[in-house]
Amino acid sequence: MYDSTMDHMIWCLLVLGATVMTTNACPKYCVCQNLSESLGTLCPSKGLLFVPPDIDQGTVELRLGGNYILRITQQDFANMTDLVDLTLSRNTISYIQPFSFGDLETLRSLHMDNNRLVEMGPDDLRGLVNLQHFIVNNNQLRRIHDKAFEDLAPTLEDLDLSYNNLMSLPWDSVRLMVNLHQLSLDHNLLDFIPEGTFTDLERLARLDLTSNRLQKLPPDPIFARAQDSMILTTPYAPQLSLSLGGNPLHCNCEMLWLRRLERDDDLETCASPSVLKGRYFWNVKEEEFLCQPPLITQHTHRMLVLEGQTASLRCEATGDPAPTIHWISPEDRLLGNSSRTEVYSNGTLSISITTSKDFGSFTCIAANVAGESTASVEVSIVQLPHLSNGTGQPSAPKSRLSDITGTTRISKGAPKSQPERTVTVSEVTAVSALVTWTVSKSSPKVKMYQLQYNCSDDEVLIYR
Repeated sequence: MYDSTMDHMIWCLLVLGATVMTTNACPKYCVCQNLSESLGTLCPSKGLLFVPPDIDQGTVELRLGGNYILRITQQDFANMTDLVDLTLSRNTISYIQPFSFGDLETLRSLHMDNNRLVEMGPDDLRGLVNLQHFIVNNNQLRRIHDKAFEDLAPTLEDLDLSYNNLMSLPWDSVRLMVNLHQLSLDHNLLDFIPEGTFTDLERLARLDLTSNRLQKLPPDPIFARAQDSMILTTPYAPQLSLSLGGNPLHCNCEMLWLRRLERDDDLETCASPSVLKGRYFWNVKEEEFLCQPPLITQHTHRMLVLEGQTASLRCEATGDPAPTIHWISPEDRLLGNSSRTEVYSNGTLSISITTSKDFGSFTCIAANVAGESTASVEVSIVQLPHLSNGTGQPSAPKSRLSDITGTTRISKGAPKSQPERTVTVSEVTAVSALVTWTVSKSSPKVKMYQLQYNCSDDEVLIYR
């Protein structure tokens, strides 16, 4: 009887001790629950200013929503390798220290909605290799780094970025989200989606683009699943719920593919062109989705430029959609941005250092999906005399356009003699040279001089 009583007392003490240890391990103001061998630490709406430092590292579910946490640091979740569900919603978080989630390889769900995040850096989400749900709506996000989603892209199933200030996304990472089921991008400032973004997202069932600045959508086979007549659906290709109302849709021929989908009126309206402004997108007839071929309205006709100087060739065009301007050189080469040439968004071609090779006809091409238009610009080069190597004597210009001669006029009765070398070049290296000239009372004073040099790679003359 005595032994039985002692055993019972010892057992009660052990249970009490374990209870006390568990209570002590739970952070102040939090509630810790150990259900089905998984520990949950619940600290919602407790007025916390930071993540409690004494959270049990074996925690599986951690709720810290509704507090006043300002930032996330690398120490906050260190060694919490069992954490599966983390809620940080409704705080005042404005900064995530890089690699703060580095130990959370088992994390499946991360809720960070209703905070004050402005941007996400390349390593802010590093380590979340098994994340499936990432909810970060109602923040102040303006920028997400191109590498921010690298670790979580392949496993993500639900991404909510709605109600932010995003003008763009790391679209290359979005392309890799092959397991994505829901993508919420509504109420942002997106004005462009690259073609092919959704091509491999075969499991996507919901795409919300409401209230952005999109004038058009890129054609993609995924949108065929947004039709009301879609019957044959599978888990790998479910019917797509597409929302794009509240965008300033430009109803021209580029949007005809979308109009041909069989959908009920979802209240999307046309914002342009003016003849269709305000009309419901799905009520506009197919033949009203028109484009206008380019028309060049202004361009440079002729230009005379001194060799070595800058030349700006102007070309402006109208059309619907807005045409792209291309330039073709007299040598029939497509010109782009280089060390010597630059094509601006307004169509102007700038040649920073002109050469004799620029003599001839440049062609401006304005092109869009409806066609193209061309115009020619005649460029004449006024050549400068070129010094021949080692002679100090100017060589004849390569064309008849130069009004600067390289010879001296000699009277008929005077005997011909070698011209006096007034300028000499010595001590020539790859980066320097010594230039000397004679100054005498009989010769005029030197008021200006010009150095001419060229690179052996491209033979482009440069003047200083």
